[in-house]
Order: sequence, then C-alpha cells, then structure tokens
Amino acid sequence: MAIVLDPEFGAQLFALAERHPVWVVDSPTNRPIIEALWSQRRHEKEPREVNVFRAIDGVSPADHVLALLRSVDAAHGPAVQEPPFATLIVDGAALDDALIAALRARGAVSVEPTGRGLRASFRDTAHARARD
Repeated sequence: MAIVLDPEFGAQLFALAERHPVWVVDSPTNRPIIEALWSQRRHEKEPREVNVFRAIDGVSPADHVLALLRSVDAAHGPAVQEPPFATLIVDGAALDDALIAALRARGAVSVEPTGRGLRASFRDTAHARARD
C-alpha cells in the first residue's frame, strides 16, 4: 500500500503502481501519469488500484496521511481483505511523533523513515485474533 503526497512524483508512479495499490495526490505533474495508468489498466482489464486525492491547503502531509488511512482501511484493511495490507509506504511526509503515534494506534509495529517519507509495518490483526 502506498500514499504519494509529492506533487512532482510523476513517472515514478509507474513502478510504484506495479507493486502496490496507490493513493496519489492530484497535480499537473502526476495527473498525466495517473490517467495513463487508468487507461492501461482498463485496456488490460486489471482492477484500478490507482486512487487520486486532492491536497487541501493548510493541511499538513501527516494529517493528509491520517485522513487517507480511513480510505486505505476501507479498501484494504482487515474488515475487507484477508490478509489486510501489512506495509504502508508514504512518499512526501516527514516522520514526526504525532504521525508515529497515530500509525502505532492503528496497529503499526514499526515505523521507519525513508529518504522521502516513511515505511510502516502493521501486524496482521486478523491472524493475531485467530491465534489468540
């Protein structure tokens, strides 16, 4: 699972979308790539796993991530997918204490900074319940 907040991410989206479902910020640079991926996936009859959102002025990248997690959980979380997503990659959000705490509250067992954002690993809550 990936969230891209970088409005200049552009062509890097092709490689990321091959490996992960993606939520990507709408921007003049990203939009042509988003549309190309949608077209490619329609042509190949693949489910569309590239979702677009608009950045809201005045909302921090971390708050965007937290808001988007509701959509991510609704599409790929433990209530709808077995197994649920286990890794979240975020490009364009600095790791801070509030974001770490929020991710841990959602079940992240590790949250690590990357060069451009973060990677969070989540426990498999569905499997954890089965073992308990």
